[in-house]
Amino acid sequence: MEQRFLGEILARHGVLPAQRLEELLATQREKGGSLLELLVSTRTSDETAIGRALAAECGLPFVATIDPTKIASDVASKLPITWAKQRRIVVIGDDGKHIHAIAADPLDISAQDDVRALYGKPLALSVAPTTTILDAINSFFERLNTTEDLEKEKEDEADELTDIIDQSEDDAKIIRWVNSLFAEASKRRASDIHIEPEEREVMVRYRIDGELHEARRAGRAVMPNIVARVKIMAGLNIAEKRLPQDGRITLKIAGKGVDIRVSTIPTSRQQERIVMRLLNKSSVLLDLTDLGFYQREYAMMDHLIHRPHGIILVTGPTGAGKTTTLYACLNRINQPNINILTAEDPVEYELPRIHQVHVNAKIGLTFASALRAFLRQDPDVVMVGEIRDRETAEIAVHASLTGHLVLSTLHTNDAPSAVTRLAEMEIEPFMIASSMIGVLAQRLVRMLCPKCKEPYDAQDWELEQLGMDAAGIDQRLRRKFTAGYMPRGAQYDPPVPLDGKRPVFYRPRGCEECGASGYTGRRGIYELMLIDEGVRALVLKHGDAGAIRRAAIESGMDTMRDDGARKVLAGRTTVEEVLSSTQEDME
Repeated sequence: MEQRFLGEILARHGVLPAQRLEELLATQREKGGSLLELLVSTRTSDETAIGRALAAECGLPFVATIDPTKIASDVASKLPITWAKQRRIVVIGDDGKHIHAIAADPLDISAQDDVRALYGKPLALSVAPTTTILDAINSFFERLNTTEDLEKEKEDEADELTDIIDQSEDDAKIIRWVNSLFAEASKRRASDIHIEPEEREVMVRYRIDGELHEARRAGRAVMPNIVARVKIMAGLNIAEKRLPQDGRITLKIAGKGVDIRVSTIPTSRQQERIVMRLLNKSSVLLDLTDLGFYQREYAMMDHLIHRPHGIILVTGPTGAGKTTTLYACLNRINQPNINILTAEDPVEYELPRIHQVHVNAKIGLTFASALRAFLRQDPDVVMVGEIRDRETAEIAVHASLTGHLVLSTLHTNDAPSAVTRLAEMEIEPFMIASSMIGVLAQRLVRMLCPKCKEPYDAQDWELEQLGMDAAGIDQRLRRKFTAGYMPRGAQYDPPVPLDGKRPVFYRPRGCEECGASGYTGRRGIYELMLIDEGVRALVLKHGDAGAIRRAAIESGMDTMRDDGARKVLAGRTTVEEVLSSTQEDME
């Protein structure tokens, strides 16, 4: 289609301002692509207005929506999916005399001639927006793919479309290739899938137990098709390649519901990079007992979340499992007689009886504004995804002081630093001391594969790094179980009895069960600080994080290194995992 002719048609129908036509044509000549795509990407017009104008110009019906369930499978499946998407045309039925089709571009005569040649019948054409047609094509072929193999494409009746059929078979391979990524990632317990364009090929990596592992490679030529397929599944704009996009895919893999968050970014290699986060409900919606607490920490945490009011903070870097811990806390206290509200970014999973809000800063729905609105909804418990600023912190403090339990997160390295972070947000010390009841800092460490882990005698340097000594390790840990630091009546695990013997540690070996990594799954190591009288006094005196930390340890707080040491002694993880996760403790 001649671009100027198209521009004049749209200008005549009031879709394109006449004074902008020359400017847009010059941009189109410089950057390539079609004038229609340029109109939409620059927001000069929208697809619906363009579609109505073209339909009116050609005297054809305009349809705003297409129901993919009413597309005749035996007719529509003859048209190869790749070609249909490229030419933005979908065949919906055959009344015996005419082939009924819907196109985004009714001036694309060559595409219409190809369809007539393929079906051997006259064409009855309607017009719809590009996105409507692409959505209908994708939804139709998704349904078709679940009931029959796309490799079994029927033979084309027109010789000139032979190459198009080859393209369709390639497209079916792309669909299967992408689907196999999800299946393999689920089987290998991956949390993320990275699809990365390289100079000559595409590399796929899985993040498993916090580590990236190369999974497969493919030729660079298929990268655009892979990107298009993922974008279609995530409901993203396949024509937009210059800006980052975010979307979501919902799948069932091996009978389990999996939500997939999709992020795309443009790269200097003229290709887009994709990262997909897999959110398995069974791994996110854990009970508090499944998080890896020892009995003492579990008893204290359970006591805190059943308090009627106060602030409980969970701290740690991104990817430390803070959201999982918050969900576990909510699951623990979720009862019909409790009103629980959450503000999240994003809402990862919907929880029964809990009312969740997805914050959206673009429309003014921030954590602070959501929390302020929550206080008019008669809540008992409020969960705020993150305290990022003074306003949110002030409202959280106010909520806790007026009889609400508030759970939230902060990005700090350890539990004592949460107090000083709130002070940096200009929250008055007496407000912090009055409202905060506990802080849980955490990291995730890989758990040793129980099938292949191998024992060895602990080395002196390892004992030193973990704060142990071979002769007195059990006595040192025993001092940590201070009754005064526990809720009354709480039970706890006794320390590992060593009787002065050098402890046995374990290291990874690798087997078929764990994919030769030596590890299987991750669990938390924790540092739970109760705001007791000693800590509260330091908060009121503007004490720094170091002083607060010393006071908490004196009162009986186990550091993350202590908790990690216990898990090393129990043979659940390795010295290296604990040391790499608790570097701040040693510093």
